[in-house]
Amino acid sequence: MKQSVSVERLAFAIAVILISAGASYFLAEPLRLSEKPSEYIAVIFSILAAALFAVIAIIGDPSMLLPGGVRVGWESAKSIQANLQKFNHLFLLYLCTLGLLVICEIVKSEKADSFYWLYYVYTFFASFGFIASLALPYELSRVQSQRLAEEIDARSRGGSTSF
Repeated sequence: MKQSVSVERLAFAIAVILISAGASYFLAEPLRLSEKPSEYIAVIFSILAAALFAVIAIIGDPSMLLPGGVRVGWESAKSIQANLQKFNHLFLLYLCTLGLLVICEIVKSEKADSFYWLYYVYTFFASFGFIASLALPYELSRVQSQRLAEEIDARSRGGSTSF
Protein backbone atom coordinates (compact mmCIF):
# COMPACT_ATOMS: atom_id res chain seq x y z
CA MET A 1 0.00 0.00 0.00
CA LYS A 2 1.73 3.13 -1.25
CA GLN A 3 0.97 6.33 0.60
CA SER A 4 0.48 9.39 -1.54
CA VAL A 5 1.63 12.81 -0.42
CA SER A 6 -1.29 15.12 0.28
CA VAL A 7 -1.40 18.61 -1.15
CA GLU A 8 -1.57 20.02 2.39
CA ARG A 9 1.61 18.20 3.46
CA LEU A 10 3.44 19.26 0.33
CA ALA A 11 2.36 22.88 0.82
CA PHE A 12 3.44 22.71 4.47
CA ALA A 13 6.85 21.28 3.50
CA ILE A 14 7.40 23.96 0.86
CA ALA A 15 6.34 26.70 3.28
CA VAL A 16 8.66 25.36 5.99
CA ILE A 17 11.59 25.25 3.54
CA LEU A 18 10.94 28.80 2.31
CA ILE A 19 10.48 30.23 5.80
CA SER A 20 13.61 28.43 7.01
CA ALA A 21 15.61 29.72 4.05
CA GLY A 22 14.43 33.26 4.81
CA ALA A 23 15.25 32.85 8.48
CA SER A 24 18.67 31.55 7.56
CA TYR A 25 19.33 34.49 5.27
CA PHE A 26 18.17 37.16 7.70
CA LEU A 27 18.97 35.65 11.10
CA ALA A 28 22.25 33.73 10.70
CA GLU A 29 24.45 36.75 11.28
CA PRO A 30 22.53 38.08 14.30
CA LEU A 31 22.56 34.55 15.71
CA ARG A 32 26.33 34.37 15.29
CA LEU A 33 26.82 37.70 17.02
CA SER A 34 24.68 36.94 20.07
CA GLU A 35 24.98 34.45 22.91
CA LYS A 36 21.51 33.85 24.36
CA PRO A 37 19.65 32.52 21.29
CA SER A 38 22.07 29.62 20.94
CA GLU A 39 21.50 28.70 24.58
CA TYR A 40 17.73 28.78 24.05
CA ILE A 41 17.99 26.74 20.87
CA ALA A 42 20.10 24.15 22.69
CA VAL A 43 17.53 23.83 25.46
CA ILE A 44 14.55 23.73 23.09
CA PHE A 45 16.03 21.07 20.81
CA SER A 46 17.28 18.99 23.73
CA ILE A 47 13.76 18.93 25.16
CA LEU A 48 12.21 18.21 21.75
CA ALA A 49 14.68 15.37 21.12
CA ALA A 50 14.04 13.80 24.54
CA ALA A 51 10.27 14.06 24.15
CA LEU A 52 10.34 12.65 20.63
CA PHE A 53 12.62 9.81 21.75
CA ALA A 54 10.02 8.88 24.37
CA VAL A 55 7.23 9.03 21.76
CA ILE A 56 9.23 6.81 19.39
CA ALA A 57 9.84 4.31 22.18
CA ILE A 58 6.14 4.21 23.11
CA ILE A 59 4.84 3.96 19.55
CA GLY A 60 7.44 1.34 18.64
CA ASP A 61 6.59 -0.89 21.61
CA PRO A 62 5.37 -4.29 20.36
CA SER A 63 2.39 -4.00 22.71
CA MET A 64 1.09 -1.30 20.36
CA LEU A 65 0.38 -3.96 17.73
CA LEU A 66 -3.26 -4.72 17.26
CA PRO A 67 -4.38 -8.01 18.79
CA GLY A 68 -5.33 -10.77 16.43
CA GLY A 69 -3.73 -13.04 13.91
CA VAL A 70 -0.46 -12.77 12.05
CA ARG A 71 -2.03 -10.80 9.19
CA VAL A 72 -3.51 -8.19 11.56
CA GLY A 73 -0.19 -7.93 13.39
CA TRP A 74 1.71 -7.56 10.11
CA GLU A 75 -0.57 -4.77 8.85
CA SER A 76 -0.42 -3.01 12.22
CA ALA A 77 3.38 -3.28 12.25
CA LYS A 78 3.61 -1.75 8.75
CA SER A 79 1.48 1.19 9.86
CA ILE A 80 3.54 1.71 13.01
CA GLN A 81 6.80 1.55 11.03
CA ALA A 82 5.56 4.20 8.59
CA ASN A 83 4.71 6.51 11.48
CA LEU A 84 8.02 5.80 13.21
CA GLN A 85 9.95 6.68 10.08
CA LYS A 86 8.54 10.22 10.10
CA PHE A 87 9.43 10.65 13.76
CA ASN A 88 12.91 9.21 13.20
CA HIS A 89 13.57 11.84 10.51
CA LEU A 90 12.49 14.59 12.86
CA PHE A 91 14.64 13.17 15.68
CA LEU A 92 17.65 13.09 13.32
CA LEU A 93 16.94 16.71 12.40
CA TYR A 94 17.04 17.65 16.09
CA LEU A 95 20.35 15.88 16.57
CA CYS A 96 21.84 17.53 13.47
CA THR A 97 20.72 20.92 14.76
CA LEU A 98 22.39 20.29 18.11
CA GLY A 99 25.53 19.04 16.36
CA LEU A 100 25.64 22.14 14.17
CA LEU A 101 25.20 24.28 17.28
CA VAL A 102 28.30 22.72 18.82
CA ILE A 103 30.29 23.14 15.60
CA CYS A 104 29.18 26.77 15.26
CA GLU A 105 30.17 27.49 18.84
CA ILE A 106 33.64 26.08 18.13
CA VAL A 107 33.89 28.14 14.93
CA LYS A 108 32.86 31.23 16.89
CA SER A 109 35.29 30.66 19.75
CA GLU A 110 38.16 30.01 17.34
CA LYS A 111 37.17 33.03 15.25
CA ALA A 112 37.35 30.86 12.12
CA ASP A 113 35.91 33.45 9.75
CA SER A 114 36.04 31.14 6.74
CA PHE A 115 33.53 28.83 8.44
CA TYR A 116 30.94 31.42 9.44
CA TRP A 117 28.80 30.15 6.55
CA LEU A 118 27.95 27.23 8.85
CA TYR A 119 25.70 29.63 10.76
CA TYR A 120 23.45 29.81 7.71
CA VAL A 121 23.15 26.01 7.67
CA TYR A 122 22.62 25.92 11.45
CA THR A 123 19.96 28.63 11.31
CA PHE A 124 18.19 26.80 8.48
CA PHE A 125 18.16 23.52 10.43
CA ALA A 126 17.03 25.21 13.65
CA SER A 127 14.22 27.07 11.87
CA PHE A 128 13.18 24.02 9.86
CA GLY A 129 13.18 21.75 12.92
CA PHE A 130 11.23 24.18 15.06
CA ILE A 131 8.58 24.94 12.44
CA ALA A 132 8.22 21.27 11.48
CA SER A 133 7.74 20.47 15.17
CA LEU A 134 4.67 22.69 15.26
CA ALA A 135 2.86 19.93 13.35
CA LEU A 136 4.06 17.23 15.76
CA PRO A 137 1.13 17.37 18.22
CA TYR A 138 -1.30 17.01 15.32
CA GLU A 139 0.68 14.11 13.87
CA LEU A 140 0.75 12.36 17.24
CA SER A 141 -2.98 12.93 17.58
CA ARG A 142 -3.51 11.47 14.11
CA VAL A 143 -1.47 8.38 15.01
CA GLN A 144 -3.43 7.90 18.21
CA SER A 145 -6.77 8.40 16.45
CA GLN A 146 -5.74 5.87 13.82
CA ARG A 147 -4.73 3.40 16.53
CA LEU A 148 -8.03 3.87 18.37
CA ALA A 149 -10.03 3.45 15.17
CA GLU A 150 -8.17 0.22 14.39
CA GLU A 151 -8.80 -1.05 17.92
CA ILE A 152 -12.52 -0.23 17.70
CA ASP A 153 -12.67 -1.95 14.31
CA ALA A 154 -10.95 -5.03 15.76
CA ARG A 155 -13.45 -5.11 18.63
CA SER A 156 -16.40 -4.77 16.25
CA ARG A 157 -15.12 -7.78 14.32
CA GLY A 158 -15.05 -9.72 17.60
CA GLY A 159 -11.28 -9.78 17.93
CA SER A 160 -9.58 -9.83 21.27
CA THR A 161 -8.56 -6.52 22.74
CA SER A 162 -5.51 -5.28 24.51
CA PHE A 163 -7.58 -3.43 27.14
